[in-house]
Amino acid sequence: MIGTVSRHLYVATALSASLMSFSVNAQTTGQPDMAPQSDADSAQGNNGVQDIVVTAQRIGESLQKVPIAVTALTADAISDRGITGSSALEAVVPNLSMSRIGGVNQPFLRGVGSDGAGGFDEKSVATYVDGFYIAAPSSTQLSFNNIQRLEVLKGPQGTLFGRNATGGVIQVVTKDPTQDPHAEFDVGYGNYSTVDANAYVTGGIAQGLAADLAVQYHNQDDGFGTNLITGRDVNKDRTISLRSKWVYTGDTTKITLFGSYDKGRSCGFCLQFQPGSAFVTGAGPLGRYDVRMTKEPYFRTKNIFAGLRIEQELGFATFVSSTLYGDNDLEYYSDIATQSPPYVSVLGVVTHEKAKEYAQEFQLLGESGPLKWQVGTYLFRYDYNIFQPFDGAAFSPVPGPFITQSDGRKDSVSVYGQGTYALTDELKFTAGIRYTYDKVETDNSKIDFQNTGIVNFADRKITSKKPTWRLALDYQVTPEILTYVSYNRGIKTGGLSVNDFTSSGYAPEQLDAYEVGLKANLFDRAVRFNAAGFYYDYKNLQVSIASSSAAIILNAATARVYGLDVDLEVRPVKNFSVSVGLGLLDSKYKKFVGAPSVALDGTPSVVDVSGNRSINAPKISGSVTATYEIPTSVGDFKVSGTVTHKGKAFPTPDNLNPYPEYTLVNALIGWTSSDGNLGVELWGRNLTDRTYYAIRVPIAGFGQTQVASPPRTYGVRLKAKF
Repeated sequence: MIGTVSRHLYVATALSASLMSFSVNAQTTGQPDMAPQSDADSAQGNNGVQDIVVTAQRIGESLQKVPIAVTALTADAISDRGITGSSALEAVVPNLSMSRIGGVNQPFLRGVGSDGAGGFDEKSVATYVDGFYIAAPSSTQLSFNNIQRLEVLKGPQGTLFGRNATGGVIQVVTKDPTQDPHAEFDVGYGNYSTVDANAYVTGGIAQGLAADLAVQYHNQDDGFGTNLITGRDVNKDRTISLRSKWVYTGDTTKITLFGSYDKGRSCGFCLQFQPGSAFVTGAGPLGRYDVRMTKEPYFRTKNIFAGLRIEQELGFATFVSSTLYGDNDLEYYSDIATQSPPYVSVLGVVTHEKAKEYAQEFQLLGESGPLKWQVGTYLFRYDYNIFQPFDGAAFSPVPGPFITQSDGRKDSVSVYGQGTYALTDELKFTAGIRYTYDKVETDNSKIDFQNTGIVNFADRKITSKKPTWRLALDYQVTPEILTYVSYNRGIKTGGLSVNDFTSSGYAPEQLDAYEVGLKANLFDRAVRFNAAGFYYDYKNLQVSIASSSAAIILNAATARVYGLDVDLEVRPVKNFSVSVGLGLLDSKYKKFVGAPSVALDGTPSVVDVSGNRSINAPKISGSVTATYEIPTSVGDFKVSGTVTHKGKAFPTPDNLNPYPEYTLVNALIGWTSSDGNLGVELWGRNLTDRTYYAIRVPIAGFGQTQVASPPRTYGVRLKAKF
């Protein structure tokens, strides 16, 4: 019976696994007490470039003193660039690409990322919020209303971060509550009947204890497109987020407790068939965002997180305990219907995913003469369940509707240590190592053929043990110029393909990264110039491949990557600044013989793509932001504009159906009262209404599908502080 059904499962699982590419509600890895919240500690008034404190090495350090390529953005920079969520970061971070589908981001840094089949496939670019790693695939869409700063660490971070940070780390650092009570509110309205409202309130509760509450609401009530079968809007969304942080600060103790709740609903997988796909031959044209589905697609998420951090000064060192619990629910529906009358559902799938994650980390951080050191251990548990009912004409009359389901869990234990030794006042050597043990197993895997019975599959288990490390040498040429070289090894853990009940599993992928960098403050801090050149040797790449009965993850390729990152900020005169980000990238598969390929008409094949460009790796990416502040007697005015360019990239290893290059323009005009308590902003994004794509997905047997990114949007925002 399995052989009879495999043809139907091929279509069903190829669709579901192509769509299930998920990752993360994020965090940051730094001790809040050791990372001052002021990002202008060393700035010379408003005339020089601000000195940003980052936690790229799990302690608070100046961005210019850290021998790691980091793009860091303050809260003001985030606002000026029109960044409202993590999906927009690719517009301002060199060599970052962010394909998106439903409520899920798929980040790629320097050509390294993951488009795997969901389940246990954690992303290669790990995301952290306030030092806590969050693995749930359905928690990747972050919105920003209580952010202190953002840090994007580039290259493998296999020692201090560890969890699958082959490509890098996105860190979100939120504000700490203050004893002084104050509140910030804003409400806005934009086209497509979009309402946004934000509130942030903080104050003292008792001596040494402060708390805050951040509330965020977003509702886009009109969709960008239409479901031409039902006549209803698609590409609209609604979210609500609640976050609270409580901080107790004593003489030698700091305790931080946080909780968050996010709930959202969006169109989800509103996949549109491209012209020329076999499945739409003879059908009428589609608008930019229109789809044809017999039912309304949807994507619903609910995420709950709670974290506790205890920091205790011991004299010789600081002890840190970090505990996290996460509960994540995801449900989505997608439908492939005939594209001309009579409209019939060919394949429909409802996916229910539930995940719970538990993490415990212990650290010791200290300084002994010329040596700064830290050691730690990280314990991680991830429980996962998937339940998928399939139906549609593709399964009639045999086998008819069926349900696939599976439970699984991932356990990980790692120990690590890193030290930086000052060989001289100017020359420092850093060495770190981490050892990780991972175990992934599934149970209760079965297919329930409702017309013919249940087929059970054997439980599976896979383990891996891998070391990772970092070596770096940095030299302070002058007080304002730092140079460094580094060698890092990172891994992305192996696992099991949840959607294929018979695959034996896949091994960890491995990346060796070589980097040379320069960080400089020039011309009395009028210019900040940071640049890094890098070369990657990439082995055992985990890639998603469709078999005869499922989409699975295999180790199928080697690659090499080299390129350049540049971050430049210039403040030539008071109140005027220009920021430039530039990424150059050459990322190719060295050997990849068995790559999946789907032609425009839907015909599947396996091809040799050795020498092809890697996915989501444009040769050039960059942005320019100019901001001018105009103080007047009636308040301060601000004008800011950002131009972003992305070169051509490819969604699949066969290099078919590329993402076209594009250029976007965002702008903001604002006024703030003289006392800083009231303000109004006019904003616009994608002002030239450029068509570009969030994702392109090939579906064997049907053809090529795509989802267009948002069109021109604009609105007004009123702001108040008390």
